[in-house]
Amino acid sequence: MVRPFSCVPDLIARVREAGLKVAVASSAKKQELNVYLDLAGITDLLDASTSSDDAEASKPAPDIFNAVLKKLDVAGADAVAIGDSPYDAQAARAAGMGCIAFLSGGFNEASLRDAGCHAVYPGPGAMLACFDLAGPSRDPASRRSASPTGQLG
Repeated sequence: MVRPFSCVPDLIARVREAGLKVAVASSAKKQELNVYLDLAGITDLLDASTSSDDAEASKPAPDIFNAVLKKLDVAGADAVAIGDSPYDAQAARAAGMGCIAFLSGGFNEASLRDAGCHAVYPGPGAMLACFDLAGPSRDPASRRSASPTGQLG
């Protein structure tokens, strides 16, 4: 049984309140992705989404991220991916994006950081709690990383 994280809609709403665009770039097939987006209650909160149907190669290739960046009309350097695997981080880096990770994909913090994630949170609730403290910055020079406890590093 698939269960969504309860605070994902709140996190997306907070990100949008900060004036940022929100998209989902998933390796799932489009039909499967639509089921998950509806289950999470976030379909209407997104500016765009892409699935494996929009890409020739799956993560860690950057194709899915490149497709969503094109839909959003945003440069990779101006975007941050949120994922839960080293493959997400590798694909984000290859697309020129930064990456934040959640510990929900079965990978430990060290492997996610080694893959290029500049912040790792236990899940969306922890990121939401720390959003104003260490949220995304439009200035890459001022990006700070936050530990799962919210401490800046």
